[in-house]
Amino acid sequence: MSQLTKNAVLDNTTLTENSVEIRLPLPPTPLKTQQWVNEFSALFGFTQSEPDWGADRFQVVLNAQTDDASLRCILCVEWLCEAIWLEPIGTHNDPHLLLRYLHQA
Repeated sequence: MSQLTKNAVLDNTTLTENSVEIRLPLPPTPLKTQQWVNEFSALFGFTQSEPDWGADRFQVVLNAQTDDASLRCILCVEWLCEAIWLEPIGTHNDPHLLLRYLHQA
């Protein structure tokens, strides 16, 4: 697995109605998943909560502080549907705000 970069993430994001999809190869193992999430969090200034592992999925709540508000989202990695995405948490957060944050981080 190659090193994760901001450009690689931003070049491979897609905005959907409820999320921001990250169309990159999925990490192949639990260790590689945690390394990927740590790199992603460091690149974009997120802090992580405790991860939640399932049989074919990984989720973790990510937090970031912007100039005017705090931003919360769930990072989901699903091997069954072969997808990585971010879902905003809270009534004041939406996928557009999340994508804008990623571009400004």
